[in-house]
Amino acid sequence: MNAKELKQKIQSNEPLVIIDIREPYECENGYISEINIPLSEFMNRIDEVPTDKPVVIYCNSGKRSRSLKFMIEKLHSLTNIQDLEGGYVVWEENALTV
Repeated sequence: MNAKELKQKIQSNEPLVIIDIREPYECENGYISEINIPLSEFMNRIDEVPTDKPVVIYCNSGKRSRSLKFMIEKLHSLTNIQDLEGGYVVWEENALTV
């Protein structure tokens, strides 16, 4: 999912859970969602990820979230996970604050 699509979903109040997978220190410069499950803890906290609605995960550049999405699909067969292309950097560059 790209940043514009995510912004549209947020603005239209679609049921959606957004999870920041960056480490806490990375969130000091801003965030999209207050839900933070760092990548280093994510697989141990997989039970906190909803399965009944779409979930968007993001990191700083999109690389970690893309890899995590692949792992989640393979190991847990979750199909409701999407990653934010380009991550927080692209979101911030486009001034897509909500």
